Amino acid sequence: MLEIRNLSVSFKDKNVLQDLNLKIEEGKILGILGKNGAGKTTFFESLYQSQKYNGEILWQNKKILRENISYLETENYFYPYITGREYLSYFSKEKLAKTIELAEKFQLPLDKYVQYYSSGMKKKLALIGMLMLDKPINILDEPFNGVDFEGVHLLYDIILELKQNNKTVIISSHIIETLFHTCDRIVTLENGKISNIFEKDRFEELKHFKF
Repeated sequence: MLEIRNLSVSFKDKNVLQDLNLKIEEGKILGILGKNGAGKTTFFESLYQSQKYNGEILWQNKKILRENISYLETENYFYPYITGREYLSYFSKEKLAKTIELAEKFQLPLDKYVQYYSSGMKKKLALIGMLMLDKPINILDEPFNGVDFEGVHLLYDIILELKQNNKTVIISSHIIETLFHTCDRIVTLENGKISNIFEKDRFEELKHFKF
């Protein structure tokens, strides 16, 4: 279980996150909804141990380590003059054959330099690399941004497979419907606080929720 206890983050005089408490079981998918500036990215960076925070973040009752987590950021950086195939080979040569099969489903030109990819193609490539890490906790920050219709449905399948493999998945999205398709629970983040928790049988209420 991933357990977050009294998580708080402050920058100078501003409280960005305030006493967040959450428990996320293995094999569950949690959605995070909130306006820009609500604290979503700070929350993810705290989980990923790249942000100083107060409180506790525990995995299996022990302090969480970065090696427990894979993190798909909203914007992905790639070295110039690297092909998609070269990028993926850095993660795991043993899994490369299966990964190339997934890249073909995403219609990625693996022998093309990544700097010439569209933003949606870069998102797909970064996602594949993240999956190759095979971590128990997976953070997806706006994974559907810039992804075409077919890619969105392939993403649904990938997220479902993560769930079936007992992975913990945390997703943020401005597109509520994508969270309806994937999540077991959705929380709303407002002014650095969790304002509501919606279980699956209450998702319809979110259609009227104001952000």
